[in-house]
Amino acid sequence: MLKLPIYHSVISSEAILPVINDLYEIGNVLECRFLSNGLNDTYILKTSTGKYILRIYKAHWRSKPDIIFEVELLNHLYSKGIPVSAPVIRRNGDYLIELDAAEGQRFAVLFTYAEGDSSDKKESCELYGEQVAKMHLALDDFNSGQERFAIDLNHLLKQPIQLIRGSLSHRPKDMDYLNSLAQLLSKLIDEISSELDWGGCHGDLHGGNVHFNEKSLTHFDFDCGGFGWRAYDISVFLWAKVRGREKEHFHNELWIIFLESYQKHKELTEYDLKAIPLFVAIREIWLMGLHTGNSHIWGGGWQNDYYFNTNIKFLRNWCEEHSIHGSDF
Repeated sequence: MLKLPIYHSVISSEAILPVINDLYEIGNVLECRFLSNGLNDTYILKTSTGKYILRIYKAHWRSKPDIIFEVELLNHLYSKGIPVSAPVIRRNGDYLIELDAAEGQRFAVLFTYAEGDSSDKKESCELYGEQVAKMHLALDDFNSGQERFAIDLNHLLKQPIQLIRGSLSHRPKDMDYLNSLAQLLSKLIDEISSELDWGGCHGDLHGGNVHFNEKSLTHFDFDCGGFGWRAYDISVFLWAKVRGREKEHFHNELWIIFLESYQKHKELTEYDLKAIPLFVAIREIWLMGLHTGNSHIWGGGWQNDYYFNTNIKFLRNWCEEHSIHGSDF
C-alpha cells in the first residue's frame, strides 16, 4: 500500500472529549463539535460549567513561541480588564497542548467562549471603536520574550507578493501591476513610518472577530496579532466594509462611526489617518497572498480568473479614488 504525505488532517471530535477532561478543570465535557477549517481548526465544547472554544493550530502555521506570545498578549489584556476570549490554563499550569498528528506536530489552546453574535448596528460599531482604542492603550506596555512575526511590510507585502506570483503566472500584466503597486505602497509607508503609532495589535479587526451581547462585547481570534502599526489594525475594519464594492460605496457610515468613537479615546495623528487608505490596499494584497499561500490546504480552484478580476478591480478603483500614485505626504 502506497503511503503518501499529509498536508492537513482533521482531529476527531470524539477523541478530543477524554483529552480535555483529563487536562482541564472545566467540568465534565458533554459535547465537542468541529466548527471550521480556517487558518486553524476550531471546535466548540459544551461542558457542565459552560461553553469553550478549542483551537488546534495547523502544522507549520504558527510556531510554539508564536502561540505562547498570543497567550501572553491575551493574558495581559485580560489582566487590564479588556473583554477577550482568554486562554484557559491546564491542570499542570501550561496553556498549550502538543499533538502528534498525521502531518506532524500541532498545538492546541482552549479559550473561554465569546457570548453573543456579530453585529453591524451603529451602536455596535460605536462600542467597537471605543473598545479597540482601549485595547490599543492597554497593549502600550505589553512585552514578551517570545519570538513573533512583526506586522510589518515584509509580512504584509513582500511575502504575500511572492505567494501570489505562482498563481498569476498566466497574467503577467496583472502581476506587474501588483509588483509596482506593492513597491509604491512600501515607499509611501516607509516615508512616514517613523511618525506612525506602533504597538500591540489584534491584526484582524474586520468586525467578524468580536461578539456583541447587549451593551458589551468580547474580542476573539488574535491569531494574526502581534506588534504592528495601529493604523493598519484599524484599517482592516474599513477594508472589510468597502472591499468588492464600487467606488460610490467607498464612503461607509459605519466606518465613520467606528473611527470617531476610536478617536474619543485614542487620538490618531495626521500621518496615521493618511496611512489608513494605504493600509486598505496593503490588506487586500496580504489577503490574496494568504489565499494563494494556503491553496494546498484549502484548495485553489476558487482562486480563478474571476477571483483575481474582482480583487484587482477593487485595488485599482481604491487606489484611483484615493490618489495612491506617489503623491507627497
